[in-house]
Amino acid sequence: MVDSFDGEDVTRLRVALARISRLLDRQSRGDSLTGTQASVLATVSRCGPIRLSELADLEGVNPTMLSRIVAKLEDRGLLRRRPDPDDGRAARVECTDAGSAEHLRMRAERAQLLTARLAAMPAARAAELLAALPALESLADQLAPGTPRKENR
Repeated sequence: MVDSFDGEDVTRLRVALARISRLLDRQSRGDSLTGTQASVLATVSRCGPIRLSELADLEGVNPTMLSRIVAKLEDRGLLRRRPDPDDGRAARVECTDAGSAEHLRMRAERAQLLTARLAAMPAARAAELLAALPALESLADQLAPGTPRKENR
């Protein structure tokens, strides 16, 4: 077990992951959704139907802000609210067919972007990245313990 990590290496990892995420996000969602709206749509697609309070926790936004985001996505026909069958005071949110299709479109576009970039890299470097997948997936799981998983990898 490694007891200490080079601070510079950890910073480089964080910056690289953030840059990759931002660049893929910008290149795949276009001008149609904000980054937060795309993230909410993706989370609902993976975890929904989901209570608004759970969604706010997963997204790290306050419930009032989340309600506005969900309302905009509802207006676009991507999400819908339904009463929570277990608690009449609460609501659950789920993707519409159009919302699921938009989420799948963005996922496919991101996969296509990554595939093209991996193909343009030297084969050995691309293989190194793919070999790191189990470690990166483990890190993602460690960062979000207890996050519901519905999506297939």
